[in-house]
Amino acid sequence: MTRSLRLAGIACLGASALALTACGGNGDDGAKKTTVNPALTKSEIKLGLIVSRTGTSSSSDKSGADVALAWQRWVNAGQGIAGHPVRIVVKDDKSDGATATAAAQELLADPNVLSITTEASNTEQPVASALGGKDVPVVGATGYQTKIWTAQPNYFPTAPQAFPATVAVQIASAKAVGAHKFAAVYCAEIAACKEAVGLYGPIAQQQGVQYVGSVAASTTAPSYTAECLRLKNMGADLVQISIAPAAGRKLISDCTGQGYKGYFGVTAGAVNADITKTPNAKLVGGLQGFPWWADTPQVKQFRDAMKKYAPDADYANPASTAVWSTLELIRKAAANLPDKPTRKDMTAGLHTIKDEDLGGLLAQKLTYTAGKPGPAINCLWVYKMQNGKFASAPLSGPSGNSAASGPLKSDCMAAPAAG
Repeated sequence: MTRSLRLAGIACLGASALALTACGGNGDDGAKKTTVNPALTKSEIKLGLIVSRTGTSSSSDKSGADVALAWQRWVNAGQGIAGHPVRIVVKDDKSDGATATAAAQELLADPNVLSITTEASNTEQPVASALGGKDVPVVGATGYQTKIWTAQPNYFPTAPQAFPATVAVQIASAKAVGAHKFAAVYCAEIAACKEAVGLYGPIAQQQGVQYVGSVAASTTAPSYTAECLRLKNMGADLVQISIAPAAGRKLISDCTGQGYKGYFGVTAGAVNADITKTPNAKLVGGLQGFPWWADTPQVKQFRDAMKKYAPDADYANPASTAVWSTLELIRKAAANLPDKPTRKDMTAGLHTIKDEDLGGLLAQKLTYTAGKPGPAINCLWVYKMQNGKFASAPLSGPSGNSAASGPLKSDCMAAPAAG
């Protein structure tokens, strides 16, 4: 799938997540000197991470590297994995397909890298072309393309794919804030952005929400006053932002300036500081990683580890928590690795995962079966944000994980019935 198609595939709601630019480093940060429990005398385990630390999707993905390295330090200060110290081998794909392919090939060529995790919105397809069907397990974290994550036997998904989950949750989340009329603003420059528009009506009908229309907007427009007035005239009280973050920030400012009082929809990788720190933003949507603010022992452990081992990192986003839960799932799968583990051993460990959700750190209970592709994941956590404060906003249906209620309760989305 091309980048433009992926913009549509994430509700063109992830379009904002894929057009961000930031700065970061490159290289194997996990090799830097870190304190290791002297009791960990077995051989070092390497785990690969391909992450967009720089480039167009970095604002959505780059925090995954900081989280992975903090997790490494946290694990090595404790019991390691089956008595082994761990090293995260970080590769920055720079949000570029050729760079991602090279990174994947480098990790594949090192047999001591027992698994590979990806947090790279722009480069799923080239990475899959390099790693699909190979002997190395590819385990999470964020992945939007269903045809990749549920087709390759060496792929182990941990987070929801784009269809139908991230499209449906954006509309369903209207119920979490009492909104009734859903509209979307999508990028005018990319034809694929409009492709998602045809999904809104059927999904809105399924979710009991009225779809009132969509508005095309140029990401380089000097003002969105006209678009905002159209949205107000439609009566919309939830407007999905499906344009780049810089434009999204301006849209929020212009619409609130025109008296719009409703919420803006932002889901998955688009939930990052570029949007969440916009003044006067009222946001609602779904998260592919667990809510980092939850007051539960598992989430508190995550926050404590981040504060101790990466005190300057920005972990208040779902990319961060998706990486943490993925690494925790790997740790569980690897609990019985032998003294000299191989990729085959890691894969066998992953196939012992049955009905696992890490106590609510995964949105859906996962089972991996030898010889079969990974499961489709259609569950997310619904949130809302106002005045810069996040809160869980679970819907009334059954949970996809073991948290029947509370901040870790997830909601599962179904595809609209054919008609």
